This record gives sequence, structure tokens and C-alpha cells, in this order.
Amino acid sequence: MARYIDIYVDPHDAIPDGASLRYKAEIEPRAVRRVRYESDDGDDGVWSVVSRAEDGQEGAAHWVTVEDSGAGTSALIFGGDHGLRLRREGSGIELAEAYLLLDPDDVLV
Repeated sequence: MARYIDIYVDPHDAIPDGASLRYKAEIEPRAVRRVRYESDDGDDGVWSVVSRAEDGQEGAAHWVTVEDSGAGTSALIFGGDHGLRLRREGSGIELAEAYLLLDPDDVLV
């Protein structure tokens, strides 16, 4: 039986558009703490990643592999009602994302 991951991120100050998506998972969700990522501003490097709940609490982010029509197999990184928070290691840069689609090799666990 197929397992689907539903991404529902409530709109809020950090992610005004929110998100509502569904992906078919190829594996069971696993916890992730670090990823290689390049932000829209060009900040490239290793980032710690956590989920953010509506009440501001942080928890574990998760990842699964999914089929992505444009890229083949991708790693879907997802979190709580308010998405993800990423902190670039050694820089103090923090950003919010609803979810991430990355190359599976960029998931550092």
C-alpha cells in the first residue's frame, strides 16, 4: 500500500503563503538534523534543520525519498505546522522554509 506525505504549513509571518502539497513516499520517514543547501540568497553550506510547531516549539524534521517529475528521485524534508527552520552552521544565518526538495545525497542526517 502506498504511503503519502501531506505537507500543510499554515501561513504565518515567516512563510506568508504557507503550503499544501502531497507526495508519494518511497521509504518510511526518518529524522534529519543536517542538510547541504543553498538558499535563494546564495548562502551555501551545511545547515541544521528542525521543525517548527504553531506554538513555536522546535522538534525533529523528517525526510523521505519521493519521485519528483523534474528531478527523478528527491529527498523531501518536512516539519511542523509552521514548516522548517534552517541555521547555517558557523554563520548565524537562519531562515524559514515550508519544506525542501533536495538531492538525496544532500541529506546528512
